[in-house]
Amino acid sequence: MIRRSLIAGIALLLGAASGCSSLQDHVVDVETGLRNRVLAHQAWNEWSWCYDDLDHPFHFSKGFRDGYRAVLAGGSGCQPTLPPRCYWKPQYQTPEGRCVTHAWFDGYSHGALAAQQDGYGNLNEIPISPTARANLISKRATPAAGLFPVADPHGTQLQPAIHGSSGASPAPEVEFAQPLIPEHGTDSRPYDDGK
Repeated sequence: MIRRSLIAGIALLLGAASGCSSLQDHVVDVETGLRNRVLAHQAWNEWSWCYDDLDHPFHFSKGFRDGYRAVLAGGSGCQPTLPPRCYWKPQYQTPEGRCVTHAWFDGYSHGALAAQQDGYGNLNEIPISPTARANLISKRATPAAGLFPVADPHGTQLQPAIHGSSGASPAPEVEFAQPLIPEHGTDSRPYDDGK
């Protein structure tokens, strides 16, 4: 009985020590990954009839699902520079292996396009409030919170208004220092003897 209580207490302590936030993030990542995998397989089942006459259907379908999942995860849909590591093996470094690798790349592009056509291009975005979106669109709220100078209609640079002031003030004049010209002529360097 004491042993069970001790094991339960240690398990509870270890569970609490891992941190709720990191555990929750991991759970969300796993859940999102599973959702993306299921949606990619469903999409391949819906679109596979279009690709019945391919030379390398297995590798094309693998690329299709990878491209579909990449868009679901927030990617742009552009092909990666390198194929997955499984295609780096010597068996794929032959003419036939190159065709297999190209089939994966083709499938990736088709899968990414299918995900965008299915409306999943922004599935991974977190929505913001309509008020914040309206403020950003109408430019009432500057994206950088007023860090950059604004130009008035007459073309002069204005500093952003400081909280509590009556309006924007002209930007201060900046004077640049004159460049130093070597004393020995334009071709000499400070460490040259002039020879």
